[in-house]
Formats: sequence, C-alpha cells, structure tokens
Amino acid sequence: MCEILIFGGTAEGRLLAEFCVKNSISIYVSVATDYGENLLDRSEYLHVIKGRMIAEEMTAFIKNNAVKIVIDATHPYAVKVTENIRIACENSGTGYIRVKRNSGKFFDNGKLFDDIDSLVKYLNTTKGKIFITTGSKELKHFCDIENFSERCIARVLPSKNIVAECVKLGFSEHQIIAEKGPFSEEQNTVQLQNFNARYLVTKESGSVGGFENKVNAALKCGAEVLIVKRPEEVGITLEAAEKLLLKKVTVVGIGTDGLTTMTKEALNAVENADVLIGAKRMLKPFEKLKKPCFLSYVSSEIAKFILESEYKNIAVLMSGDCGFYSGTQKLLPLLNGINTKVICGISSPVYFCSKLKIPWSDLRFVSLHGKRENIVRNICISEKTFFLLGGDVTPKDICRKLFEYNLSDVKVYIGENLSLENERILRGTAKDFTNTECGNLCVMIVENHGFERYVKSCIPDDEFIRGKVPMTKAEVRNICVSKLEIGANDVCWDIGSGTGSVSVEMAVRCFNGTVYAVEKNPEAVDLTDKNRHKFGCDNIEIILDNGENAVYNLPIPDCVFVGGSGGELEKIINAAFEKNPKVKIIITAVSLETLNACIKIFDEIGINEDITQIAVTRTHRIGSHTMLKAENPIFIIEGRK
Repeated sequence: MCEILIFGGTAEGRLLAEFCVKNSISIYVSVATDYGENLLDRSEYLHVIKGRMIAEEMTAFIKNNAVKIVIDATHPYAVKVTENIRIACENSGTGYIRVKRNSGKFFDNGKLFDDIDSLVKYLNTTKGKIFITTGSKELKHFCDIENFSERCIARVLPSKNIVAECVKLGFSEHQIIAEKGPFSEEQNTVQLQNFNARYLVTKESGSVGGFENKVNAALKCGAEVLIVKRPEEVGITLEAAEKLLLKKVTVVGIGTDGLTTMTKEALNAVENADVLIGAKRMLKPFEKLKKPCFLSYVSSEIAKFILESEYKNIAVLMSGDCGFYSGTQKLLPLLNGINTKVICGISSPVYFCSKLKIPWSDLRFVSLHGKRENIVRNICISEKTFFLLGGDVTPKDICRKLFEYNLSDVKVYIGENLSLENERILRGTAKDFTNTECGNLCVMIVENHGFERYVKSCIPDDEFIRGKVPMTKAEVRNICVSKLEIGANDVCWDIGSGTGSVSVEMAVRCFNGTVYAVEKNPEAVDLTDKNRHKFGCDNIEIILDNGENAVYNLPIPDCVFVGGSGGELEKIINAAFEKNPKVKIIITAVSLETLNACIKIFDEIGINEDITQIAVTRTHRIGSHTMLKAENPIFIIEGRK
C-alpha cells in the first residue's frame, strides 16, 4: 500500500524516488510527460502516474488512494502546479512537504530579471546571438524580440511535439537544439561557441538544474549571463526530505498508568522505538527498557525534537487514549509530512466506569484540565456528566458550586489516582464532599436524574424571581432569542439585563459559551443573580456598569441583545460590530423614537435591518368571564452586515 505521493518530473523527484525504492518505501510518482516517466527505473515500490492534473483531480487521487504524505518536488518555476498541490493537500487534509532546490553559486557579472518579459525587453536593446536554455514553455515570449528568428537559439527536450511547437512559433530547425540534459560545462561551451552566442538566457535553477555549468561556460566564452530570478518559496532540502521519509512517529495511548492498561500493539510500539517522548509520569513505567528519552509534554517542543533528531522510530507517549482530551490533536498538525500512526489506549472514563460497573456511552464529557468550563449548566442538561480534572478545579470546588446552585443532592462519583497503588473511589452526594481533599490526578462523574429533558424556551414570566424591575415578556423574549440563532459555544451580550430573563434563555442555549449580562441598576443585578442561580446558569457573568463602558472590555460577541441602552445605543452597536462585523444583534423598542434612532444608526454604518412589530394579548378572568388584556406593542429590530 502506497501512502506517499511525489510530484516529480525533476532531478529532485527522480532522486527522491530512487531513495524510496532503495529503502523499500512504496510510493506514487506523478509526472507530466513521457520524458519524466522514462527517467524513472521500474520497481515494485514505484507506481508512476503520467499526465497533468488540476487541483480537483489531485484531490480526488489523494482521497481515493488514502495518501498520507504529498511531496512537492516540482520545478521551482512551476508556481501554478505547486499552488494546485497545496490546494489539494488542504482540501484532503493531507501532509505536505515542499522540496526546495538549492540555489547554487551566484555570479556577480550576471544580470537578474524578475520575469521573462523584462528580460525580453532588455534583449531588444542589444545585438548578437541569444542562447536560450529556459525550456520550451517560455519560448513564445522570445518571439517579441526583433529578428528573433535570426538571433535566438533554443535548447529544448528531444520531443517531436516540442520541436513541432518551436517550429510553429517561427524557429527554424537549425535554431533548435533538441537534446536531453544534464549538460556538462564542456558541452555548454561547445554549443555557445558553435553559435557564437553573445548572451546566455537561463533560469536560476540551482546546481541540480545545471545552472553553474551553464554560467561557467558563458564566462569562458565571454557571453553575458541573463538570469530569470527564481520565485520565492518556503521548503526543505532534498536531504532533509530523505530524512523525514525514514522517520516513523507512533503516538501511543498508554492507558491510565502504562504497562498494565496498555494494549499489546501499544507495548510493541514502545519496545521497538529508538527513543521515547513524553511527560515524566508517562515515561516512568518504561524506565527498565533503558531507552533514550526526551522529557516534554509541550507539542511545539516535541515536534522540534522529532524534526531535528536523527532518531528514525519514535514513540510519543500520551496518557489514557489519544482521542480523549489529548495533546495528540495539537501535535499531529506540527508533524505535517512525517509518517505518523496513532495507537489507542484506555481512557479514564472507560476505566472509571468499569470500576463503577456502569456504562460510559451516555456520558457528557467536560474537561476542566487547565480550562474554564460551565460546570452547573452541563450538569443541568445531562443525566450523567464526566469531568476530567487535573487543573485548578477540584472535586471539592465542584461540589461546593453544586451546593450553591441548589444541586447538593445529586449523586457524585470521584476517582483519584486511577489504576495506581493509591487508587481511591468515592461515592455519595455533592454535599458529602464539599470539604473532601483530593490529589491532582482526579476524575468525577455527576448523576442528575432531574436533568432538563428539553431546551427551556419561552419560560413563563412567573417562573422568574421578580421585583419592580421591567422584564422582557415571554413571547417577545422567545422571538428575540430565536432570531439570534445562538450556538452551544457562543459568546453573548445582554445589554440592560433587567431581571435576567433574556440572559437565562441565552445561557441555556450556549451551555458551553458565556453570557455577559450588563446592568447599571443594582436591584436588577441582584435579580439577574438570583435567576442565574435558580435556573442553574453558571455561564452567566454579571457586570454592574452602563452599556457604554462595559462593551469595550467585553470579549468578541457572536450574539447581542439590547433591551436597555441607557441612551448609548449608537456606541453599543458600533462596539459590537467593530469587534465582530458578522455579529447578530437584536434590539427591542417600545417607542417610535427609539425605533427611528436605531434605523438611523444602522443606515449610517451600513447595516441591513429587519423589523418586526408584535402585540401580545393575554386572557384573564373577571368573575365568570374571560377577558383580554393587551400588552404594549414591541418593535424587534434585527441587524446584520
């Protein structure tokens, strides 16, 4: 099975192919012409694809043949081909390596040109024979030289089609040298002398492309050297590419402790590795193997070591499973172009649930390992929530927070030092562990049988803790929040939060995000806080300030609701769109003056507004009759760029 595709047709491509065959590495090699194919020796490890491909065809080939690494060894001047290869690798998620040709020696007496057109313009100011060695593709440019059919000699590949194309352009056969390189200095000298050439035209193709031999010959013959500059590019040398091809990196999930919870495949990978990489705790179980080790858990440091070291078979050790909140996801993109393999391990939730004799397939996973996440909100929407700890948050902190949010009776399982000699497993309720100290290596499962079985929406007004502060009514609130299309990870602003009713409905939707409730009235702030606790929304952050001051310090929003602007509507809207031009914003207005002001602001900054006016009428009983009571009409203004 081939996992490597080389785009060649160059000396570098041929040398890489020979290197792979010599080292029994199966490869595909893509060449554009018969000539490129004929340069490659036949081998069971070599599979040639002939013919030019556009980006879409490259992408399809890479996907259909499960190619993992693409090596771009095309000519330095084949800029369009390189661009297509990069696009194909991006579209297919495949590792990309660009092999950069060595520049070779630079000659002070040569003239450098940014492109062929400027070189041709210069030649039109000169007299004498011109020896062109830039290939057949660019010959049409030289037809712009006055008397080109008398002055120009073109050296091209010995192909009938190429020669025919040269003749079609106006070159006579005696002006064409159809020979296959590479050419020695002596051969170049003879050809320059035979045609009495005054000028040698060449690309800055480097030593592999015969650049130095051509220039040395021109200097011998007294010909002026005219050089088309090479396009700037980023890549690695041929030698570096060969080293990368020999490297094999295996990312190994070692389970909860290594050794006893490792798969046989993982253990074999560790035993066969030339060097082991990982954090101190990862490496400790394998000290008896006496292998060289690189101590680090930082992805950038690990990648740098792998790229620069001489080790060929490398094992990177990851705790638990490589797919469960692992450093693997950061490391793999840094190893672009290296042959990598990932071996799964037993993750902490799998091990912990086996100890508890409960399934893990219905868990909601939350990592608090060095991260801030919404603890209560996740528990409110899940029957079982697994917390990966190890950062600043401890089981005690979680239990105290649950107590604060009136969830002290939920069932809690704590696992400490899993699979180690000092393993400890605790069972109880949140209130049982508000003072329990645990070590750093901890996990936790919270069972909440009273979890929310649906997304709370259009929450009845009387469910909120009320005061004398105005509140956005349920039907209006429901339409506004729905129009905002809030995602699970969104950052939301609620400007003029009042009782916090809109903040709560935002928060239940962005359970992995944050709602910033801005309110200048201390009484309203107190109500927002009470409703935050009542509805289990620890993802609401309350800011006591006016909207104008607060918005400039808030993080970039995805959604903004303005229920009360305090007369600073223009500054709030401008701040939101400055931070995120694609922000979704909803404003409510009860007066025509506010509506007109909003439309004017949107028009000035180029915002398209969508205005809805709703009037809600509710029923109420008077004696034996059901009467209608109308609420004030509300304008809902939606703005997006």
